[in-house]
Amino acid sequence: MVAEAQAGTPLNDHVQYFISQGIDILQRPSTVSFLPASRRERDPEDKTALVSRDRMFRNLLNTERAIPRLIGLHENPFRDINPTSTSARFPDLPFIVNSITLVLEVREDLHGFNATVNGGAICAIIDEAMGSILTQNDVLNREAKVKGYIPTSIPNIAAAATASMDVKYLKPVPTPSVVLATATLTRLGRRSISMRVVVANKDGREYARADGSFVSFPTKAKI
Repeated sequence: MVAEAQAGTPLNDHVQYFISQGIDILQRPSTVSFLPASRRERDPEDKTALVSRDRMFRNLLNTERAIPRLIGLHENPFRDINPTSTSARFPDLPFIVNSITLVLEVREDLHGFNATVNGGAICAIIDEAMGSILTQNDVLNREAKVKGYIPTSIPNIAAAATASMDVKYLKPVPTPSVVLATATLTRLGRRSISMRVVVANKDGREYARADGSFVSFPTKAKI
């Protein structure tokens, strides 16, 4: 069974491609796939949602020779939900899911000196995974309120920026290949959000690990 997916031909095409490459988790009924904020169309009518101004993943890396395919996935947080126990179902509010995975294809324009993926590109992928936890939870937080799963008094996901990343490179990333970058929340502070990211192939061979943090800022703050 193909994973539940947001509408859009590019997303569905990418899901089918990654299934053909052995990303079997996309066939689980409990898996939700989505286009990361950097690759999906903005809604000009929604003035309150987190808006990505990204141009690196949207334009620069969105080529056949760099990262031609990029999607995200997570477990469906609303599957078989019991409305009377939502607080137990969502212990990290305002976050709805505490882990997301980006699935992407990396190609030769990401090469560094040794014809494997450049270390800076790996950092960018890790940062994109961390940011996707925020932007996808922004979508899910709003959906949960509309469906009555959480009170409307629960805050929205606040805009935030990368504060730190401690990256450990474990093995070179070959090209062309499909990699998975999984970001998981490890700590929620008053303004800080800590995460761990693992970059690996579909068989679990780890290429890099990182501990990072984001810091939220007021909506009207200039960055």
